[in-house]
Order: sequence, then structure tokens, then C-alpha cells
Amino acid sequence: MTQCWLSLSSAAVCVLLSTVIGSGVAISQTANSNAGLKGGQDNLFDAVLATPQQKTPFLPDNVFATAPGLEQPFLVTQFALNALAPALFNSNAQALRSGGNNAFEGTPLVRLGWASQLFDMPIRISGAASFRTKRFVNGPGAAIDYIRPSARAQFTNPQDDPPFLPYLSYAPELDFDPTFAKSFAIGHDITFGIAKVFNFDGALNRIPAGAKISGATVWSFGVSLGAQQRFRDPPPQSHAFSFNPSVSYVISEQWNASFDMAITRRWFETIDGVSQRDLTLEPTGVVEYVIPAEWLGGADAARSRGAPAIDFVIGLGHNRSNISGHEYTQWRVGLIVKTGW
Repeated sequence: MTQCWLSLSSAAVCVLLSTVIGSGVAISQTANSNAGLKGGQDNLFDAVLATPQQKTPFLPDNVFATAPGLEQPFLVTQFALNALAPALFNSNAQALRSGGNNAFEGTPLVRLGWASQLFDMPIRISGAASFRTKRFVNGPGAAIDYIRPSARAQFTNPQDDPPFLPYLSYAPELDFDPTFAKSFAIGHDITFGIAKVFNFDGALNRIPAGAKISGATVWSFGVSLGAQQRFRDPPPQSHAFSFNPSVSYVISEQWNASFDMAITRRWFETIDGVSQRDLTLEPTGVVEYVIPAEWLGGADAARSRGAPAIDFVIGLGHNRSNISGHEYTQWRVGLIVKTGW
């Protein structure tokens, strides 16, 4: 029965993604320029990868401070492969001020990463390569593909309740017309940030961070701040300041919930006398169910299948701009199957 359920679920996901990708190729031939200008919307995926559970493997390279283990050193080099299979309703596929299509969205993401401590220093270095293709049913002009490698140096201090922990990251992004046919833009993001997390047990008693007592954490409250410079071809270049509060709650071994808010203020360079200024708000709520190992045939079988979890996601993207054509509001609601090896 378990194997049958897994086979049917896997087949459904494959058929779903195949349908969306096929439909996207047929009806969405040109990537939306506004989508390329504002970047790959990785905050929703970071929220999914930051959920407070240790069963689905992932590397703690995340914009949200409540991602488990963000402050911990990796004494042994570790690798992780993550795959996300979303099935979402999108209220504004083209991210337009008005007239955007309600659409069904499939945006599968694959990310390969590694992390290791830098010699005997309290600095963890990590790298990742993400591949994502965004497809819509009834979203003409909105299909777009991304390749996003990244590198990050993160200060670590797991012994005591750590102070604000600084990090430095570099993340280029290549934007493609579907299906990875032609790159129409490339960006280079250099970000310096700091992160802080406050951990509490079930009675809301403050506990220090650290690998040995991570299981005692029930509530986590975190904040990260970042200053970013983006180089982009074609222009405009831009710089930004981000403020990212987050909270997570471990309900049980199988269930958890989190809420993340990404707030970004971006200033674009002046081109032809026009200076664009944007404020982007991206709140995301996630309720996650980790599929029990016994449903998958035991612990070994669960690991081989990627220790899957199902995330119920609701996210809002709201962009305010002094250029009316770049304002938009976009809701994304649905399910994401998360796996990791």
C-alpha cells in the first residue's frame, strides 16, 4: 500500500510538471522582462528550505536566520541535493500592475550544494548551484528559466548563545528564455549581512544555540539584515537593503509551521534621467508535514527517497515603485513537495 501510494504520488508529480512545462513551452515563448529585473524570487524557496525539521537534508545557506543550523560549524565537508516540486496558484503570473493572468504555476527547482569549515577558523564556507524553470498554464509571456550559483562565508559560533553572526555572499544569476534557450540577462549580487536567532523551548524559556540542544528548540525567532550591490547586464545596476524577520514553531515530529517576511528596499541607477526606487514585501507562511519513515518502508527507504515533506505554502509578493509599470501584487498559494539527499 505504501509503495503504491508513493508510486502514484511520484507519477502525479511527474505528470503535473510535464503538463505545466509542456503548456509553458507552447504558450509562453518570451520571458517577462519585469521578472528578470526583480530577480528570481528565491525568498519563497528559502522559506521552504528554512522549515524547522532535521529529517530532509539541506545545507544552511539561507536568507532567514531561523533556518536550522545556520550558526553551526561543519567539521566534515557535507554535500546536499535538494529538489522542490511546487504546484501553485499564481494570481499575477506576469507580475504586472494590472491585467496579469491568474495561472497554475509549476516551478521545479534542483539545488546541489556543499559546505565545510574554513580550516580551524570559526567560518563556514558553502557553495551551491540552483536550476529552476518557471512554467504556467494560462500565463503567456511569463515563462522564465534561472541558473543561480552562489558562494557564502558565514561566521559560526555554536558554543553559547551567539551574537549577530556576519556573512558575505556572492550569487550570480542567469535569466533564460524557455527552455534555457537564450540568456537575456545576467546579474551579480554581492551581499554583506548579519543574522541573529533566539531559541526557546515549549514553555518559552530561552535556550542557547548549539547542536547538542537543538532538539529542545520549539520556538525560534530570527532576524537578518543585508546590504547588497547588484551588477546587471543589461543595466540598470542597483543596490539594496533587506530586513528579514522570521519565526518557526515545531508542532510535533511530523508537523511544523513558520512565517517569514522579506522586506527589500532597492535603489536603481539613473538611466535617461529616470531613477527607479522599489520597496518589495514578501511575507510567506509555511505549514509542513514530514512524511513518516514507516510510510515509506523504513528509515533507509525514506533516506533513499529523499526524506520527503509536503509544504502548504501561501506567499505574497507586493512591489511598490515610483515607476508605475513596475508595481505589482502577486499571490502564490499551493503545495510544494520537498526532498533532499
